[in-house]
Amino acid sequence: MSLLSSSVEMFSDRLNTILDLSSRSARPKKPALPTSGDTLREVGLLNGTLLATDTGWCPIERVRANDSVLTFDNGMQHVVQNRAVVLRKAQIPAAKAFTMFVPAGALGNLRDLNILPMQEVVLESDIAEDMFGNAFVLAPCVLLDGYKGITKHPIMTDLSLHMLTFKAEQIVQAEGEVLMLAQSEGCFSPFAESAIAAESVYPRMTQAQLLKLVQAEKAH
Repeated sequence: MSLLSSSVEMFSDRLNTILDLSSRSARPKKPALPTSGDTLREVGLLNGTLLATDTGWCPIERVRANDSVLTFDNGMQHVVQNRAVVLRKAQIPAAKAFTMFVPAGALGNLRDLNILPMQEVVLESDIAEDMFGNAFVLAPCVLLDGYKGITKHPIMTDLSLHMLTFKAEQIVQAEGEVLMLAQSEGCFSPFAESAIAAESVYPRMTQAQLLKLVQAEKAH
């Protein structure tokens, strides 16, 4: 985990702008969004997750620098790096020891899939288009708990994960039609704050919009 500790903090800061609910509101009881303090902070794809590449479906752990991976907006793009991390179960607090279990078909995946809670995924939603004028919405997977059978799944062993980076932020295609965020290499720069601001081309919804959308989807 030490390999990515500084970068994870930066990712957490980015995601906190979406996830942290204001504690100042006196309005009673809405369903609360989880914060990064409630979940593992790490992002990336777990070992065995299949990515669409120029040579076909490839497990994430076999993707190398300069390999071509299919992206949502920009076709085939070259990977800059594939960083590997092992999360030791013994070091994960019990309250955070879960991934998100995504049953086959829930997000276009052809088989059951586990995703890290804070990994951002694309939700394609007619409700989002009606509400906000965009049918494609980025959201941390933890927000989809209860949507189309997506649930928290306890971590039983150490987790091996991989974080792909590209020259610019990309949406990659995994496990059939699942769309997930991959970071820009600039996120790992000591000047990452300015890099993130310049390269973050996928707008995030506000926390209130996300809450409204997820609740509407669950009720749909």
